[in-house]
Amino acid sequence: MSKVFKLRQSALLCSIIAASLAACGGEAAHETPPPKQVGLGIFSAPPAAPADIVSFTGIRNNYTITRTMTGFAVKDNIGSGGTVNVSNQANLKFADVTINLGLGDKSKTISEASLKRLIELYIAFFNRVPDADGLSYWIDRIKEGMTIDILASNFYNAALEYSSLTGYSASMSNEEFVKIIYKNVLGRSGSNAPPEVDVNYWANQLATGQSSKGSLIATMLTAAHTYAGDPTWGWVTQLLDNKVNVGLFFAVEQGLNYNTPSESIEKTMAIVAKITSASIALAKSTINILDINFNASAAYNPNGSGNNNGNNGNNSGSGTGASKECYNQNLIKQGVTYSTEMSSTVASLGTTTVYVVNYKPNGTASFNGISAQELLTDTIILSGVGTGTVSKIKSYLNVYDNESLAYGNSVTLTLPGFGDYNVVGTMTPPKRTPFSMAANESFEQTYKYKQEAVGSLFPISYPEQSMTEKLTFLGIESVTVPAGSFKACKFKHDSTVDSVTSVSYTWQISDAAYRGLTAKIEAKDVVTVATKLSIQGQ
Repeated sequence: MSKVFKLRQSALLCSIIAASLAACGGEAAHETPPPKQVGLGIFSAPPAAPADIVSFTGIRNNYTITRTMTGFAVKDNIGSGGTVNVSNQANLKFADVTINLGLGDKSKTISEASLKRLIELYIAFFNRVPDADGLSYWIDRIKEGMTIDILASNFYNAALEYSSLTGYSASMSNEEFVKIIYKNVLGRSGSNAPPEVDVNYWANQLATGQSSKGSLIATMLTAAHTYAGDPTWGWVTQLLDNKVNVGLFFAVEQGLNYNTPSESIEKTMAIVAKITSASIALAKSTINILDINFNASAAYNPNGSGNNNGNNGNNSGSGTGASKECYNQNLIKQGVTYSTEMSSTVASLGTTTVYVVNYKPNGTASFNGISAQELLTDTIILSGVGTGTVSKIKSYLNVYDNESLAYGNSVTLTLPGFGDYNVVGTMTPPKRTPFSMAANESFEQTYKYKQEAVGSLFPISYPEQSMTEKLTFLGIESVTVPAGSFKACKFKHDSTVDSVTSVSYTWQISDAAYRGLTAKIEAKDVVTVATKLSIQGQ
């Protein structure tokens, strides 16, 4: 079936259900568009100020927001602000963004189909995600009876007003209009641009009055969903769905608004530019929200989540959540530094060692001819066995949307009385760590690990070892260590070297303030816990 035939089928469908709010937006003869309302909720938030604004001095990522029985609790994780209780209709003004807490509940007052179609209008006209205040404004208009077609007319007027950003203009040809819709809705531009015959067909629909610009956009939005599962064009549906899902995350779940109109325009367009048919990870990373457990549209849960205490040291966990909630790509960005102070106890020996690890991303470097990101790690033993020993590690890795690849490391040990001892380790192929794992999902890999002592007092070439590592995500649960109580991803590590398998468990923090840091490690005879944690510059 040809693409244009599918679109024509959708045009017929629209003519049948045009009167429905959640349908395709066909014009109703008795409706007269209201006066132009350019910009309201489209490029900037509505002018009406919310009744309840609560201001905070820090950026959003310094805080954790939790729904309570009567509203929300906002916890300052960095400063001395403590916890502030606010209403479920409050707007929270941070240094970088404003959060509309009420939109999550308001979004449920219209149908899911209408909500998604409203977000799709933002995509079709502006190729951006909506801000929360703007989406709230248009939800109110829908509840007052405004149809999708009249909404489209308002959006089109705004698109003309901001021609330099949208590409729309009052003088543009029908063909130029059609091409923009193909780009925004169907992801078709450049080398993947639609054939002229398809463009001309829709341009003729506009020229002859068979379609209005609003109804044509609605038709193409509906048509985009008809490609689901198509072996050639299924990516069109997935791309649109991904854009909608990021819009829901940004505006409805996170309640986000940028604090100035220019930021609202530029940043929400930049977010959509990162979305592909295969992934939304980079777009979410661009949004840069660390409080991933916050969802303004979720109902209050008196029992919370992650009720396991995570100290049983066996193959169990909460079995809930996704491991991506515990990874933090900021930890590899230049300008970010972080540290962990750990206390490690060996039960059989009755010894405890306290050490501090300081991390500093150092930009791009070459490792064995590979361009990789260099992470500098300094470890100092503060007390216990080996007090005063210092190690400096350079790790070489590349971090992507859904995984990291580790190529190896260079370790410099400073031994009291002996001087420096340098060891270079190489992993072939690079060791993979997937970021997005479902509860109880495993990933297994075998690689070669070669170590050599170079430029040291004890030059040694160690035998190459074959290592098989199996990583299993056991779910997000609560863990309490001297550094505090956190929600964390629990992982099981099975490492096999020379037919000998060792098992360990780690708890990687998901809470916003320390997301990505390790709270606890358990092995056969050793328990290591975090006593102090810090992240600076993210």
